[in-house]
Formats: sequence, C-alpha cells, structure tokens
Amino acid sequence: MVTQPAGRTRRLVEKVITVPENLRRACDEFNGGRYFECHETLEEVWQEEQGEVRNLYKGLIQVAAAFVHLRRANFIGAERLLRTGVGYLAPYREAGAMGFDVESACKAAEAGHAVLLRLGPARASEFNFEDAPVFTFEADALPAEARRWAAWGFDRLGAPLAMTITIAE
Repeated sequence: MVTQPAGRTRRLVEKVITVPENLRRACDEFNGGRYFECHETLEEVWQEEQGEVRNLYKGLIQVAAAFVHLRRANFIGAERLLRTGVGYLAPYREAGAMGFDVESACKAAEAGHAVLLRLGPARASEFNFEDAPVFTFEADALPAEARRWAAWGFDRLGAPLAMTITIAE
C-alpha cells in the first residue's frame, strides 16, 4: 500500500476498470521498470478475483513487488518474493493463463533469483535490471482464457465487462 504523509487520511473512491486494460497496463508498467505501479494495477484485479486464476495474479504481483525490493537493495524481501511468486505461478507455467506467457516470466524470474543469490545481501544493489523478467500478454487469448478460468470481469462468453471497484486513494 501507499504510505500517506502524516495526518492525511485515505478516502475510498469508485473506479471503473476492465481486466484486459489492467493486464495490458500492468505489463507496460512492469516492462518499463515501474514495478510498484504494476503491483497496484494487478492488485485491483486480484482483490476482486475469487476463482482459480487468483493465484496467477498473486504470483505476478509478488514478482513485481520483488523488483520493488530490489530497487531498494532489500535482499531479503526480493529473494523471498521471487521465490514465492514463482511458486504461485507454477501451476500456470505449462499452458499459460489469461494471456500471459507464464513459462517465460518464471524462467526469467528464476534466473534473476539465481543472480540475486550469487550477489548476496551485501551486493544486492548491484543487480542488473536487464535480468528482470518481461511480462508478455496476449489480449487476443483473453476471451477463451476468461471462459476457461471463469474469470472475474468477463461475461460467460469471455467478453470483458466494465467493472466498478472501490479503492483507497
């Protein structure tokens, strides 16, 4: 969550999103090195999703959060979140899910994790962000994937719906 300045209270606001737009934006944010923003964008979908694909979003969120920790040279947080994020993504590796190439993201996250372990806590700040995974997302796959996973934010035919969510601002 975003830390607010002392004395500032957060308010709840309604926001209209579509899952495809959030997934597209999350990929752009991650691949652009805006890991915190990616985490927040995916969290909007993850918080609403109650089905099997919820852990896909959680794994992607954890990988993004790991890179937030890496930016801060926080070895412990980055190491743990890379490891657990890949664990959450494991069931989706072979076939992918919701348009994501999960296998490629996992392989790159594992390679980044190995680099981080070699660097160790004292040299975590030397991590080369060119070793970060790339999130690739295929929007054309979403209708079939939404039906396959009975995903939140889609009608029964897999068409995206405009969904109203409540977020803290």
